[in-house]
Amino acid sequence: MSPSRLTLAAAVVALATLPRPTIAEEAASPKRGVLVELYTSQGCDMCPTAEEILGRLAAENPGIIPIAFHVDYFNKPWKDVFSDPMYSRRQMVYNDVYKGPKPESYGLYYTPMMMIDGARSVNGRDPASAVAAIRAARAKPPAVSLGVDLEVAPDGLSGKASVTVSRRSTKLGDSPLLVCAVIREDRVSTDVLSGENAGKTLIARFPARRTEYDFVELSGSAPVSKQFAFPIDPSWNRDKLRLACFVQDKRTAVVHQAVDLPWRTNVAK
Repeated sequence: MSPSRLTLAAAVVALATLPRPTIAEEAASPKRGVLVELYTSQGCDMCPTAEEILGRLAAENPGIIPIAFHVDYFNKPWKDVFSDPMYSRRQMVYNDVYKGPKPESYGLYYTPMMMIDGARSVNGRDPASAVAAIRAARAKPPAVSLGVDLEVAPDGLSGKASVTVSRRSTKLGDSPLLVCAVIREDRVSTDVLSGENAGKTLIARFPARRTEYDFVELSGSAPVSKQFAFPIDPSWNRDKLRLACFVQDKRTAVVHQAVDLPWRTNVAK
């Protein structure tokens, strides 16, 4: 076993031994969903390892909500089929607001970069640091309640998500909140013909297929709802689609709660 696989195995073991809440704790507070974002690119030869790590972390802990945001700044000579300039801009926002340590020369604007709950950045090939960040995120009670009612058409080619957000913590400030909903498709195979991964068949883990968002402001304990519509490309494997929803502070980028649903009629609270 290579050193990198030893590190990954140790991280998986650490995830499996994370403390679980008691029945009383679960009744008192909703489960905390931990948003794990990977900023990646098919034009980066270090990214396939990071995507493998993202997949293994998710497999070992259902409380993780994994999303791979494919950036567009490595789109020469190979154009990443999942890339979107929106995801590059989102990563740059993290670079601008993040108060933790980051590389001096390029900040957080690199691949593979992993962000845990908008609060801790780690290298995407460092599973041990990811596990530590996940542990810290799980220890925090959610500052908001997040309910998602997903209605999917019988043919699976469209859906509507009604997202309801309400305040849970008196410590939650008055900053506007980003409410985001992301369709992901897992294990998508792509034959890469040029660039750093030329000649390889890459298996994408949880790449964002479509992202919708809006901003809300909470007044007291009154809930706020937003609706998002999702058309689905017929070429996507609907059996492997999932919907991730999360609520994030606009100013600090800290994530307050996240949920994950399969692409079928369901309710998550």
